[in-house]
Amino acid sequence: MKFLFMIFTFVLFLQADDHDDKHKHSYSKDLTYLNLNRTQTDLIKHIIKKYRKQIKEFRENKELLQEQKEVVFLEDKFDSDKIISINNEIEKNRTQIEVEFLKQIHPILDKWQRERFKNYMEEWEVE
Repeated sequence: MKFLFMIFTFVLFLQADDHDDKHKHSYSKDLTYLNLNRTQTDLIKHIIKKYRKQIKEFRENKELLQEQKEVVFLEDKFDSDKIISINNEIEKNRTQIEVEFLKQIHPILDKWQRERFKNYMEEWEVE
């Protein structure tokens, strides 16, 4: 049994060496495919930290707005304007965070990096 485990481990070790940088990255919100330099990395780390904080606040606020929507729904008379207003507020917050993030990283990335980043923009959408 140990012998089979050792062979399996050895085969996996050999397979790991076959990694090619041209393969797609496999982690969500991973920017290694951009080949950032040290300065870019430092700047973007700060932006991502702020982005994550904003996402956390957005989710908390969204939860409160969802609760408001439920209260509106439970009322005797359905008020579609209130529901629309709540949904618009959620979408407005989501869009502001996303646009601010993209606006901040855009000048840091060069043209080639922006071209690569656009392929993964969906990963950075606020949910």
